[in-house]
Amino acid sequence: MASNVDRGKDASAQGEPASRIRGVEAARSAFALKMAALHDLSLDLSLADDVDDLCRRAVSLGHDILGFDRIGVWFVDREDPALLYGSYGTDEAGKIRDEREVRYRRSDESLPPGFYEGKDPVYYLGVGPCFNHLHEIVGSGEKALALIWDGRSVIGEIWVDNLLSQRAIDGGSLELLVRFARIVGYLTSFKRVQAELRLLSEPDGLTGIVNKHTVLVVLEKQLSLTMRRKGEHMAVIFCDLDGLKGVNERLGRGVGDDYVKAASSILAAALRDCDTVGRLGGDRFLVVLPDCDSAGAALIDSRIGSAMIEANAAADPKPFTISVSRGLAHSGELGDIGPKWTVQALVDLAEARMREAKERRKAADRLVPRPS
Repeated sequence: MASNVDRGKDASAQGEPASRIRGVEAARSAFALKMAALHDLSLDLSLADDVDDLCRRAVSLGHDILGFDRIGVWFVDREDPALLYGSYGTDEAGKIRDEREVRYRRSDESLPPGFYEGKDPVYYLGVGPCFNHLHEIVGSGEKALALIWDGRSVIGEIWVDNLLSQRAIDGGSLELLVRFARIVGYLTSFKRVQAELRLLSEPDGLTGIVNKHTVLVVLEKQLSLTMRRKGEHMAVIFCDLDGLKGVNERLGRGVGDDYVKAASSILAAALRDCDTVGRLGGDRFLVVLPDCDSAGAALIDSRIGSAMIEANAAADPKPFTISVSRGLAHSGELGDIGPKWTVQALVDLAEARMREAKERRKAADRLVPRPS
């Protein structure tokens, strides 16, 4: 018969795995709760006003709900993919810090080859120096990095560390980080589209016609469409009001605003239904003429000039003479369809011709004798 000591040993031996099981179950339970919290977190993030608000909320909720000590949300610069710009992060006291003015070039030295190509969504860097937003060492701890995807490509990254608590970053934490970054990525893409649509829907505040952003988007889409439909062409007219500065100085900005509004109305009325005129700002406008050959574009440009003459000869005289220098550029002038077919190239050509037209007008004005 076994002694009391033997029975105690048996009980102790049986108790060790039981305690481990309880620990594993507790860890699983905590992980399950955090996974469930991700759902509520995503709903909260979806209510953000814009991308900045989304990132600020993500940093706060990632710390408070998911338990990450410090978080930094960084985005890839669209013009320079090796450059990252900040949004919001956690400082060394656990508070939210505005890091939107910070830029730095990422280093791939400590990361596996091809990481930024999205082969792995997360990477655990182990124990090492922890940095602040200015890349200054502020302590030591475990670190991990997850890529932010928008569904098509990598648009940023989220860094986390355990500088404040030294609580281990385990496999469950890495899984949470991957899902967290995925949510941030999809919502960032959504908020960016929302902002784009908001810009497209907002007219120019003074004239009521489309704004600069919208007219350039229209031009980009029309140029792309023209390139796909071989044999079709399009054109743009770059317009610059003559003498707006003088009207403002002589008669005041209120009358100058009336001049801008009158000119925009004439431009809009002279166009076809499929054409678009947008205000680039100040005294400049851009007219987009889709599906238009060179003869048709010249006819519309001439119609604009005639409309200006008629407006100036109207029975209700205005305290200013409406005059617009114009430059016409046609897609066929860009050469064969290819890399040279860009929005910038077409706009630059039209603007250069507008400047030439303005110089000719000034030269003609100098030849007119002034009354003595």
